[in-house]
Amino acid sequence: MKKTFLHKTIYGAGESVSVTGITVIGLYFLYFLTDVVGLTPALAGSIFMIGRAWDAISDPIVGYVSDQTKTKWGRRRPYFMAASFPLLVLFLFLWYPVGFTTQWSLFLYYSLIYVLFMTSLTLFHVPYISLITEYSTDYDERTSINNYRIFFQLFVGLMAATIPKLIADQYGYQQMGLYVGFFIAIVAIFIFTFTRENRIIQKKRQKTIFKELKSVFQNRPMRYLLWIYVGSYAAANIIESFVIYYMKYYLNREIDMPILFVVVIGTGILTLPLWAVISKQIGKRHTLLIGLFLWIFGQVGWLVISPSSAPFVVYVIGVIVGAGYGVAHVLPWAMLPDVVDVDEWETGEKREGIYAGIMTFFMKMANSIAIFFIGIILELSGYIANTTQSETTLRTIKWTMAIAPGMFIIVAIIATFLYPFTKEKHMEIRSQLEQN
Repeated sequence: MKKTFLHKTIYGAGESVSVTGITVIGLYFLYFLTDVVGLTPALAGSIFMIGRAWDAISDPIVGYVSDQTKTKWGRRRPYFMAASFPLLVLFLFLWYPVGFTTQWSLFLYYSLIYVLFMTSLTLFHVPYISLITEYSTDYDERTSINNYRIFFQLFVGLMAATIPKLIADQYGYQQMGLYVGFFIAIVAIFIFTFTRENRIIQKKRQKTIFKELKSVFQNRPMRYLLWIYVGSYAAANIIESFVIYYMKYYLNREIDMPILFVVVIGTGILTLPLWAVISKQIGKRHTLLIGLFLWIFGQVGWLVISPSSAPFVVYVIGVIVGAGYGVAHVLPWAMLPDVVDVDEWETGEKREGIYAGIMTFFMKMANSIAIFFIGIILELSGYIANTTQSETTLRTIKWTMAIAPGMFIIVAIIATFLYPFTKEKHMEIRSQLEQN
């Protein structure tokens, strides 16, 4: 049955939980740790890598367990409610300026709270992403449903990129953490209340989680999809995390940063219907390649502009980057349910949860690689917070903003060229699955 506008909107709204938490952390947490708390860039960046080491365990486990959960509310929805209160409390503590005086005590506190918060986010996000495979089996409708989710990701992401910073500047980071934490928790409860699940008769699984993971990575389209996703998402995360340094120190235009976010993310939102139409005509793979090439062309622009460039030049680059940024966000997730169908066709099992868990882990891994990478680069360049930077540091900031995301985009382009799955193959597989 085709999903209505209301069904798609309610489902898409759930993305607000993850995108709010990840965007605020991705944009401002490294800056908060270095310039507010006073951690060295290397220690601050290491916090994110510790979180990823734990996610390598927690994300697949949550997916595996949710696949086998049986309650009157379904397999996925109970986790939305369970995650809501921890998300509120831990997000508040994440921005609490503790009075510790040593680098290592600060490092240990923020590492612990960060790991606990990301675990709570996993508890919500992995079951949430798992729902999309059950929502529709149609190749093109899955792109449509993902467009609703990505609309909320980009629109709420835009709000998360600007409003929390305004609150923090006016009232402090602790107050910002409280308000944002409440918002995240309320949306999680809303999604629990208003979503519904299809009844799935799941066979009892005999494999251990380790055998399940091995089986997932034997899925060839999934391996390429992960490279596509890591490349796209790491590139986006580097831009999101680094732009505050680029605008503040290199261009001396920190005040224009909210406008740049509106331009980039607004372009991403406005081009979503266009990418959906193109995808329906030429398929997800070719559409993604067009978007990635457009994005890497835009990256060159960050090298062209200088502090003396007219403001509109920055925004023109933002439009180009935003168009590619949008398609690279929507299509990898629209491709995931197709890959899960391949797995069901090969194994006879429905394992949306563990696939979503692995995808979520790689999403967070890309985020942390980007932030850790930035922390190390800033440290090596001689960056000193809240002061005039040296020529070496400014040159490093300029080149990192352009080249580092471009390297990851190239990884995504190569993986997309090698991605072996087509719309025709998916229709053939769905036909066989529906006959069984």
